[in-house]
Amino acid sequence: MKKNFLKFFLIFFFLLNSAILAESKNRPLKIAAILPLSGKYQDIGNNLLKTFELTIFELSNLNVSLLPFDNQSTKEGTKFAFQELQTEQIDIVIGPIFFENLKEISADPNFTKYIFFSLTNYTENLPPNVISFGVNINSQLDAIKPLLTKSNKTKIFFGEKNTFSELILTKMKNDKISFYKEYFFTDFQDIDKQSQIATSYWWRNKKLKDLIKKLNDSQNEEDKIKAKNLEKLDTLGGVNYQQVFVPSFDNNLISVLSFFDYYDVNYDDVQFISLNQWFDKKLLIEPSLQNLIFPSINYNNYRELNDKFIKNFNQEISNIEILAYDLVPLLASVWHSKKEGAFAINDFTDKEFKGKSGIFKITKSNITQRQLNLYQIQNKQFKSFN
Repeated sequence: MKKNFLKFFLIFFFLLNSAILAESKNRPLKIAAILPLSGKYQDIGNNLLKTFELTIFELSNLNVSLLPFDNQSTKEGTKFAFQELQTEQIDIVIGPIFFENLKEISADPNFTKYIFFSLTNYTENLPPNVISFGVNINSQLDAIKPLLTKSNKTKIFFGEKNTFSELILTKMKNDKISFYKEYFFTDFQDIDKQSQIATSYWWRNKKLKDLIKKLNDSQNEEDKIKAKNLEKLDTLGGVNYQQVFVPSFDNNLISVLSFFDYYDVNYDDVQFISLNQWFDKKLLIEPSLQNLIFPSINYNNYRELNDKFIKNFNQEISNIEILAYDLVPLLASVWHSKKEGAFAINDFTDKEFKGKSGIFKITKSNITQRQLNLYQIQNKQFKSFN
């Protein structure tokens, strides 16, 4: 642990076994939560609210009050919710989830009076009173980097042609991660085309056909037997790289790996690596995603929270609920460790914490840097990658 780290907070285990903290302040901690409780993203918002309520119930010794404000999944609704919360005595604000909504209220003259914990993974040009609490790209690349740099494996980059892929590629190059070749696709059909190019399929296919023809033209009976066996294949020879980095999600990720498999390059030949997939069960169904490696938060605790949701609410979590599960204990631990006064942004920055999502540090740039683990799909299960 670095020397400049202050006290290491064992948030959950410490708070669960100590009632002293709850008594250190007479006034309860009042948390406002700006959430999409109606509208397009109401499922996310209501799941987060359930998570906060579940946490407060489990940590019943805490003197905490949570006040939810519905932003109706819109920018205008966010402005209204922020006006509403200003009528209450609020110590800190959780939300909004999306950075575009946060930006909408940043011009309000009272905006800087509050500290915001947003579940966004956005990290660029954050207001000085906003902490980005999502699983950001920097944390993910930190987890992936050793895998891509500690070996002499040749690697290629295969991503969608958009600003996100360009950002990822730039960050990786800045981290001294180099690629033999870079491929970009624009749509589903282009995934097919670029996969053919990346796998050198037609050249390997022609190489096979030429060899089969040569063997068939031979007068040697053994050559003809070899040719017959080769006719069962589609290509001859492998590719000149061992790792493929694919910064894609959902159907795009499935399509990329499926096309590589179709063109005779699969997990037996190369190592496929991606970004945080939030343990999406859909990925377990697709055979071509076998052995896929990705970074993420603590899977055991993720499953534990999922089991609690099923038991209490008869539904499964989606993803960021596990981050929300850390927030109330984090805020309460810092609040009750303060002898007096309101929150200040430096109460959180440059300190290391431990929560259900894993170990994380909030940097002086107000970004949550997380120690993520690597996971691999094996036999239709998510397994720790060693």
